[in-house]
Amino acid sequence: MTVEVLPPDGRDEWEASWYRERLDDPALLDQAVVVVVGGSRHMVVPRGGRRRGGALSVGDVAVIWLLRDALAGLEGFPDVRVRWATHPDSCHAIEWGDPVPNTDDDRVRGRYFGYSDRAIVAYAEEMASREQ
Repeated sequence: MTVEVLPPDGRDEWEASWYRERLDDPALLDQAVVVVVGGSRHMVVPRGGRRRGGALSVGDVAVIWLLRDALAGLEGFPDVRVRWATHPDSCHAIEWGDPVPNTDDDRVRGRYFGYSDRAIVAYAEEMASREQ
């Protein structure tokens, strides 16, 4: 399986715009990369500013190792590691930076991932409205 690390391009604009609307520091997208594994594109945003780390869910064990190896050593992606799923209904993940907070508190997790206060509040309100 081939692996490439590329800058984002037009094919990644939907995902880039999603991050642009939510990140406290959208300039981090200038250092984002796309890891292409076997033709599948995976956009990853580095640690920086308020963003203490990141994660990418991956279902394929072979792909997870390729992604980890591709990110290891890249600037903005310190301490790249695999987090194995602990439940059959969840995916494995690649993580980088500080450990992902072990909490269900969306505000804490949102700050960890570097989302703006506005984006965190909007997400919390959306989740609360779904629970009603």
